[in-house]
Amino acid sequence: MKKQLFFVAIVFMLTALAWPLPTPDQFLGFKLGSDRNLAHYNQIKAYFELLSRESPRLKTFTLGKTTQGNDLFMAVISDEANLNELEKYTQITRKLAQGEIEPAAAEQLAADGKAIVFVTCSLHATEIASSQMAMELAYRLAAGATAGIQDILQNVILVLFPSVNPDGQIMEVEWYNKTKGTEYEGSGVPYLYHWYAGHDNNRDWFKISLKETELIVKEIYHKWFPQIVVDEHQMGSSGDRFFVPPYQDPPTPGVHPLVWRSINLIGSRIGYDLEKLDLKGVASRGFFTGWWIGALDDSAWFHNIPGILFEGASVGLATPIFIEPEEVESAESFKNEERVFSPNPWKGGWWRLSDLVTYDLQATLSVLNTAVRQRKEVLLDTYQIARENIARGESEAPYAFIVPRQQHDPAVAERFIKALLKSNIRVFQLTHPARVGDIMFDKKSFAVPLAQPYRAFVKNIFENQHYPDIRKNLKAEPELPYDMAAWTLPIGMGVKTVAVNEPLKALMEPVAMEQLLKSQFPEELEEYVILDSRHNHSYRAAFELLGRGKTVYRNSHCPDFPAGSFMVRKSEAMEILRKVHAEAPLTLTSRKELPLQQFRRLRPFKAGLYQNWGHNMSEGWLRYVFDEYKIPYETVHPRDVAKKDFASKFDIMVFAGASESEIESGKPPKKWEKWATPAPAEFSGGINEKGEKLLKEMVKNGKTLIFMDESCNYAINKFKMPVTNIMEENSKVVCPGSYLRAEVKNSELTAGLGATAAVFFRDTPTFETYLPKAADESRTTPLVFGERDLLLSGWLEGEGQLVRKSLLVDFRKNKGRIILIGPDIIHRTHGEGTYKIMFNSLLSAAETD
Repeated sequence: MKKQLFFVAIVFMLTALAWPLPTPDQFLGFKLGSDRNLAHYNQIKAYFELLSRESPRLKTFTLGKTTQGNDLFMAVISDEANLNELEKYTQITRKLAQGEIEPAAAEQLAADGKAIVFVTCSLHATEIASSQMAMELAYRLAAGATAGIQDILQNVILVLFPSVNPDGQIMEVEWYNKTKGTEYEGSGVPYLYHWYAGHDNNRDWFKISLKETELIVKEIYHKWFPQIVVDEHQMGSSGDRFFVPPYQDPPTPGVHPLVWRSINLIGSRIGYDLEKLDLKGVASRGFFTGWWIGALDDSAWFHNIPGILFEGASVGLATPIFIEPEEVESAESFKNEERVFSPNPWKGGWWRLSDLVTYDLQATLSVLNTAVRQRKEVLLDTYQIARENIARGESEAPYAFIVPRQQHDPAVAERFIKALLKSNIRVFQLTHPARVGDIMFDKKSFAVPLAQPYRAFVKNIFENQHYPDIRKNLKAEPELPYDMAAWTLPIGMGVKTVAVNEPLKALMEPVAMEQLLKSQFPEELEEYVILDSRHNHSYRAAFELLGRGKTVYRNSHCPDFPAGSFMVRKSEAMEILRKVHAEAPLTLTSRKELPLQQFRRLRPFKAGLYQNWGHNMSEGWLRYVFDEYKIPYETVHPRDVAKKDFASKFDIMVFAGASESEIESGKPPKKWEKWATPAPAEFSGGINEKGEKLLKEMVKNGKTLIFMDESCNYAINKFKMPVTNIMEENSKVVCPGSYLRAEVKNSELTAGLGATAAVFFRDTPTFETYLPKAADESRTTPLVFGERDLLLSGWLEGEGQLVRKSLLVDFRKNKGRIILIGPDIIHRTHGEGTYKIMFNSLLSAAETD
């Protein structure tokens, strides 16, 4: 036995000597994780490329470009033999994940296969430790110098993303190096660390709008079919040192029990392994719940994969912090006390980047070792869950969901189907009309069966959520979800769906991504071309045409077309329409003649979109939509408002998401003051009194101001509008991110909407209006809550406070205009059904007298 051990040791030593890899410390010129030192994304990428050249155990792959044009790469790490047969092993995991083979075949594949583990780092760019840790993890595995590492390499294929958000990682490292040694050291960038989404880049994992999300989802759910996904994050500084699952209740309904059991097993083993290393302050449960679908690790649950979340206590990027013992808190209101799910609490003291790197590294190795021990089991679990999901879909209602061909906006319905396909959901299209119950569905309607591996995803996307009323006792406040109570995507997008509660018998064929949003451009058009105002893509065409100086008319009185529809001349607009159609398919009709007196001519306009300093994600997502729909705009920062030409430069100004204090002075509202960090003068401040005067000058000169979400309070107070926001400090309404039904009145601001609209509601400004005192003032309320049954999906307490209150106020003062949009009608791009409220509000600046 001793001779055998000696022989194994010699083999490992010779292997290490054969591949003399530079350590991260040697490559960087500083100790990885040391105080005030950070590896830049480009350095990390270069190090991984070096390892891929020098070690046969690591390969790098560039997936594509990020939002700002950087390379998004990943590393695949395993032993040389496994890397040479990646196609074989991904075919095994694919067949198991599909759940359609016989049990004996699955048993053999699991015996032959390797457990695939995805590890994603630094999705949130300020949570930077795991991007540093990735270098050390890669080095240890690529060197392969110990028996334990050899076991991992032989049994596991690791797919490692050193940064899911390279753009943000670059921003934060360069900012840190710029401010190091100043009072701003460790503060993080004073703007969004993802160009559009900021922190919300971890809310995009079922709608899949961002480039980075789409690239990674394709790898996880279409190519590799991993058995475990680990997403490594950081949290606040003064609580537990490290969170690992199990998660806190409630769980999201429909997730297979084996997913939760696997998460609990893996997480508990991490806690056990870290405890053996005396790494203190490791906790579970807390405020990270199982109720959510939009995060990277959470979306894995609905694809039958244990999604594991790490949350380490943050430092000042790379600057150490000191926490006094009495300052230590926890998610469950204990202070430095032992708990069942945190039996070894951290007592305070110095906390460093190197600590975070150690916790992340050891926790990741724990997961990899669990994958080694449970290799065959985790592979078979993938198969068993898929097979049982298919069986439940064949035997339990609902059996399918139908997305009818006839839709308010057919292109948005296809965009919804496209989001499903991105998540590898099986979608079919009827090849003949089919009757289901009392409803006849047209040919080309979409059908999404529940008898498919990712049944839980389908149910959670289509069905309404019912968040449970959880309280510690009858008198306690309700315990709210970590993020949202509801995410029913068809509701937000305004897509009609029908549940099928009997086995679906219809002729249909699979739908492929390339079939969607494709149609022939109608070359045989008459001179007057109409674009339907019910269709979002019509607005895309109108904005692009106006931006290019073309003549665009809007229907004001012609009964032959929906109110607000656009009209252009074929002779002037044909080439642009053809170009737009290729990117965003249009539904065009035409006439040889039209009563032009029933149409209003629009004029080109220029919008300013206000971007306060800080992390305003509402502005970021709105900017995403502005870019997607080719809206002519310019970003306006606080200092720009003071410029002489400001009031004359823009026809319309848009404020979204910034609070009254953030607009006025740059300071966050009181509830967020505790977490505010200082920023240099050029990245701080608000528009102040000078800006307020210029905004009032714009209104006086007949221009338009739009305020959305929290920004509405600024307009109400500064312009002394006859409006009250009833949601200010209103504890009687509890609605933690849910969809509510609103009634739509006829108005140019609601053109193209149906009779009702679904709005996303979370502390949303909601208005009570009054009769204006001045003779030159007027107001209308085109979007209001009804009298009952407001909740569509999620949870609502205090409905009576909202009934008959307004969500949209169109206020006029002489020729000027202020539009208040209470809800975030964009909501992370989920709100495509209400985009038109913003589009119409912008086009109010294009109206001619």
